[in-house]
Amino acid sequence: MEIKESLAPLELELKKVSALQGSMAFVVVPFEQADMALRARREMDTAVRYKDHLVIGVFGMGADEASAHFLSIPKGIAVYPGDGTDVQALISEALERFKHSRGSSPWVKSLWESIREKGPSTSEADGEGKFLVSTFYQFYAFLGSHLGELRAVEGVMAPADRRWLEDLLPLGSVSSPGEPQDRVSGDFFTLMDQWPYREMMEAKQELGKKTLRRFRNIENLFTLPSISQEVIALAGDDLVAASRMAKVIEKDPVLTSRLLKVVNSAFYGFRRQIDSVEHAVVILGNDEVVNLAFSIAIHQIMDRIAPRKAQLLWEHSLLVAHLSQWLGPVLGCSGGNMLYTLGLLHDFGKIIFLQRGCGFGDLTQVSSLEGLAAEERETGVSHAEMGAFVAERWNLPETIVDGLQSHHQPSKAADPATAVTVHVADIIAHTGGIDMGAINTAAARYLLEGRMDSISPEIVSRRFEDTRTRVKNLLDA
Repeated sequence: MEIKESLAPLELELKKVSALQGSMAFVVVPFEQADMALRARREMDTAVRYKDHLVIGVFGMGADEASAHFLSIPKGIAVYPGDGTDVQALISEALERFKHSRGSSPWVKSLWESIREKGPSTSEADGEGKFLVSTFYQFYAFLGSHLGELRAVEGVMAPADRRWLEDLLPLGSVSSPGEPQDRVSGDFFTLMDQWPYREMMEAKQELGKKTLRRFRNIENLFTLPSISQEVIALAGDDLVAASRMAKVIEKDPVLTSRLLKVVNSAFYGFRRQIDSVEHAVVILGNDEVVNLAFSIAIHQIMDRIAPRKAQLLWEHSLLVAHLSQWLGPVLGCSGGNMLYTLGLLHDFGKIIFLQRGCGFGDLTQVSSLEGLAAEERETGVSHAEMGAFVAERWNLPETIVDGLQSHHQPSKAADPATAVTVHVADIIAHTGGIDMGAINTAAARYLLEGRMDSISPEIVSRRFEDTRTRVKNLLDA
């Protein structure tokens, strides 16, 4: 078969993409890797043989996404329209890139397959299982404790192939130049073989199942006060009358008194006394009333842990809630009320664990990979997964469940902007600024894509001090 005839299917598909003004990645792999590449491709993608290579036309993907899709396979990639406008030119560019990046392929393949083959099956990610397999902080901490060897591996990876690994770790962990390949083979993969990935993952899952089963049966942990549920439900209707909202709140004397006390505190600074719930609802608006009602409900649950720890966690949670609400729009994330709830609940898993006597490190410090791994060793899940588990039992929106679960690993989030917002707000609340040494690489990449101008150190510092003062006034109410 002539080359022109063999490429005809790709020519046809490229015309369709061009007519739709879309994009198409051309992935070139050695033909001996064809079986693996064909298993990785989607049904809509087109694959043809070109001399000693297989060429796959991948619809709607850029270079990074296509590289990740065929991560364990040696390849070269060119993308229409940026790298060319005809099939022959795009294949030539992809072949040239393949030639220059071949040295990295064995190490990418070995590292990825050593994780993938030992990891959990996709069927385990259904139902409660998604809280058991979404992260593996013990493994991330292991990677973080062998950065020298890991840098050697990364030094021979193509940039697009490095992202999936870097995103698991703090910014700058694996940014050093590579080391000779013989050291890569001799050091890192020996460590990988010696680290019992599958056994550790299975032990984590079994312990996590027991933990979730134990907490699942404590129903008082998983029931929001009925008044709070009614208030939240009413707030979904923008046209609901303040008088109707007030009648619901007034059914609960504790919520009523607390609401009036807070609205008359220095936190809001109204010049005259607010003496009715309906007046408070009119002045504050539905969103702010929901935030208060939800905060009061969560605060009541915190009464069951040691006062000093409760005070630290509560002040931090309020800080993150208010900072998330401010930071979200700056980072292009909508939904201020949802962000407040996410910030308020981001450490709720710690509250639940503390109620059951589980230990934690310094509550005043940002959670590190080592700290998250320690939580996982003790319970099988981190506080992030536990908080998400409870949120799902409360029937909170999936956006909140996902945000809680991924706020320490934004690259795993369905909505990265939301997870990054809470992740960064958490760091600001702990450190008073954006500590790039504490930030996750995926979150840093998101910030550095044109968003840092709006959150300069001076802006963040002023907002932190203002928010801390407001939260102190709220706590004193």
